[in-house]
Amino acid sequence: MRMYTDPKGEAYEQVIDLAIRNSECFVLGEKIPADVVRGHYTSVLEALEPYLVKTIIIQGDNMDEFTQIRNTYRSHAFYTAGTYYFYRCCEESGNLLKQMANRLSDWIYPSLPEDLCFLKEGGGDYLYSVVHEHMYGMEVTEEEAIELMDRITGLFLELKAHRDLDRLLDDAIKHKTDWLYISGHGLTELPERIRDLTEIRGLEIFEQDIYRLPEGLFELSKLERLKILTADLESIPASIARLKNLKELCIHCASSDRPTPGYRAKPKEEISLNRIPPEIGELEQLEQLTIQYTSIHELPLELEKLKHLRILDLGMCMINRKPDFLYGMKQLKYINVSQDSLWETIES
Repeated sequence: MRMYTDPKGEAYEQVIDLAIRNSECFVLGEKIPADVVRGHYTSVLEALEPYLVKTIIIQGDNMDEFTQIRNTYRSHAFYTAGTYYFYRCCEESGNLLKQMANRLSDWIYPSLPEDLCFLKEGGGDYLYSVVHEHMYGMEVTEEEAIELMDRITGLFLELKAHRDLDRLLDDAIKHKTDWLYISGHGLTELPERIRDLTEIRGLEIFEQDIYRLPEGLFELSKLERLKILTADLESIPASIARLKNLKELCIHCASSDRPTPGYRAKPKEEISLNRIPPEIGELEQLEQLTIQYTSIHELPLELEKLKHLRILDLGMCMINRKPDFLYGMKQLKYINVSQDSLWETIES
């Protein structure tokens, strides 16, 4: 059962204690090439050495060995070549894991060895993490997950019960999640209580019938990444300027989360989203701006104020000429302003 995000602080410590009690061993990986200088995380390996059970090395060019190891342990830990260290689960080794990190996502090179996973006796994960892919989870039943979430504030697991939006938001708010994905609820609007997701840093919404964005969305002061997929969108409100920590904004119109037979997107000329508000220039931390399939026909000059912007992607819009001021934005690494193909950049 996957986690929406990895537990941190006290919740992380409680989860480590739980995993120590329910697992035979835990695994950490060293996945850097042999010719790369090892980082200071080697002190962590030294501290854990008294609990080392065994070490296995997976060669990148030996697929038979790789397949055999994956089949033997049935764990998320073994997905690439590297050196893997198996440690005995006990109170002392668990205490070290709690001292060395504050959350599962801390287990990443170069600070620490990578991808802390707990293996059950006989194989299979009890708890797993693949930090580069933001994948975290526990092998528990729905009933066990509900009991654990009641007991450990900050442990936020994906439940079947979350098909009910109110239950999803109740749990997201209770566990102070920093990431949430909302899709498949048949929404025509987002509830204003979305403003109560006070710790949210990443929010993805895939609901084809969402047309307006509520003011509560723009009260999420810690939000860094916002992605919205919908069939049509009325506008980007001027209130977007309030998201001062936003680094990535992605909007995709003509999107359907439940297409019916014969479904067709509106012609882009009929998409309501036809402008980018000048207030976009107030998003000083913005690094990526992606807005796809719209009737936008011009860009606001205020984009020049975005000194951290690296990616500007306006595919399938109605702009017929790349504005001259974009050439002065030397920090841009990628520019796509196109009417037809997502990959055809219009030249001036």
